[in-house]
Amino acid sequence: MIELNISKFLNKRSIDLSPDQIKQLQYEKLVHMLKVAKESLFPAFLGPILCLVLFAESAGYDRFYLWFIVTNICLLIRAYLVLSTNPQKNIDKNILKMNWAIGLSSACWGFGWLILLPTYSLEYYLLYYTITLIFIFINMYGNCLNWSTLVSFIAPLQICLFVYYIFIPNAVVHWPIVTGAALFFYYSLKLGSLFSLSWEKNLILKFKNDALLDELTIEKDASIAANAAKSDFIATASHDLRQPMQAINIFLALLNDQKMDEDEKLIIGKLKFSADQLNRMFNALLDISKLDSQSILVKNTLFDVSVLASNLQGLLVPIAKAKNLNLNFKYQNMNAYGDLALLTQILMNIISNAIQYTESGGIDVLFTQDTQGLVVQIRDTGLGMSKEDLNSIYKEFYRGQHTRALHDGLGLGLSIVNRIIKLIGATLSVESDLGRGSVFTLKTYFATIEPEALLDKTAAANQVLGDDCSAFTLEDSQCLHLGHLAIIEDDDVLLNAYYQFFTAAGFVVHPIPLNAGEFYSELEKISHLDFILSDYRLGFENGASYIQKIREQFNADIPAIIVTADTSPEHLKIFDDLSIKALYKPIEPSEILKHIKK
Repeated sequence: MIELNISKFLNKRSIDLSPDQIKQLQYEKLVHMLKVAKESLFPAFLGPILCLVLFAESAGYDRFYLWFIVTNICLLIRAYLVLSTNPQKNIDKNILKMNWAIGLSSACWGFGWLILLPTYSLEYYLLYYTITLIFIFINMYGNCLNWSTLVSFIAPLQICLFVYYIFIPNAVVHWPIVTGAALFFYYSLKLGSLFSLSWEKNLILKFKNDALLDELTIEKDASIAANAAKSDFIATASHDLRQPMQAINIFLALLNDQKMDEDEKLIIGKLKFSADQLNRMFNALLDISKLDSQSILVKNTLFDVSVLASNLQGLLVPIAKAKNLNLNFKYQNMNAYGDLALLTQILMNIISNAIQYTESGGIDVLFTQDTQGLVVQIRDTGLGMSKEDLNSIYKEFYRGQHTRALHDGLGLGLSIVNRIIKLIGATLSVESDLGRGSVFTLKTYFATIEPEALLDKTAAANQVLGDDCSAFTLEDSQCLHLGHLAIIEDDDVLLNAYYQFFTAAGFVVHPIPLNAGEFYSELEKISHLDFILSDYRLGFENGASYIQKIREQFNADIPAIIVTADTSPEHLKIFDDLSIKALYKPIEPSEILKHIKK
């Protein structure tokens, strides 16, 4: 049968493919043709049986059975060739096997023209022609991808048909029929070619998409690596540069202004101002490094909004007065529950920027609340920002063109703010008019509560807990001496340290053994538990599993903390689903105690 290398018949779209892609294209074609050939094995044996009913008598039983036997032998050979084809091995050799398998089957149906239709009979001619048409269309979509296979499939049928027209006496050779057969031959090749081109085009498009995806992956990995390298550089540089800077700060502090004349004081003042600028830059670099490394944990506490405003006022009002600016704080008498330190850092950055970029007028800071939580709005009468600036203000080291020459800085303030906002789950919106000022609106999910409501809750708690809890404060959720704490830890030294620390803190501590029998035996001795403290990796089981067993044993959703070094997202999701607080090693036991108090 015809042996042609498939790579010689690739369409023009594949010219720019790499050798590996051409090989993959050949492989995909072979796999497709093999799949279709296997699916048509059983129907191939049904065709001759159908002809037994239709043509055995008209063709003559001797002639028919000769064709029938030879056809089935050829179909058995075809089945062997198809089933023994392995696309993983030599592709050209396997293409040749497929060509033989397909060509044998087509040749049997082609010889049917010469054996089954010896006499003039338009009825039988049309009947057999219909059967061969069905055979062609059923197999066409699987045999047309490769030109050599398509020729092996079509040629035997058409050659035998034209031999029938020319050499068989009394054959049906009316010119409309011959013309129709010739047109069918042409359009079958045309249809096969179109399907092949379409199939190959789709596969080549897939190759190109895969190549683009690989390029994007490489670029993404390079970007991640560059970002990691940047973070490492920032962390290293900020650490190494802060050492000599600290020495400069100390030496500047040692200088005695009383022994200097006015010119010397002026020079030292400028040195101190420059040193302060450098200190702020180093702190910004260090903040970026910490935020990128995800080493900053959100620590929610109850705080007084008026105290926060007063602290900001004490730090920033002198800076504003130095520029003859009014800095006003307006706030309601309320408390909020959230991370006070991170909120302070956000507001310090935004208000400091507002002072820096405001030359006249002032800045108003308004603390309010909405249905979601605490809201802070900072409004200034400064230089404002253009639309182009608003799209870039959160980028690292970005500084607006119209303000770059007016003020020093690294352009990291709002980049730090943006990272912290994501960390605490807040939102920040900005409205600004160039030359007229800006309005920053910070919306947090920090729950707010009126002081009167807090006093009512405190009184109710004292009433429930009794006289022994007269020292109850807002920071405590219960009297510690009433707390029964279960500790799950496989390190004996650490378990002993926990035991001593939390016993001294006022807890009744219950070390929980990990052995299954001792585990449940110990739980039966405990009347109730108020809290569970556990490590995560505990041999064959983990802390989350032990916590769930204890909760099931007591039939209660006992609050729990896992102390671990594992920060993988899947484990964080497990902890979140089970309402388990995660703290990360290394951590001071006093920090664990603070979380238990909350």
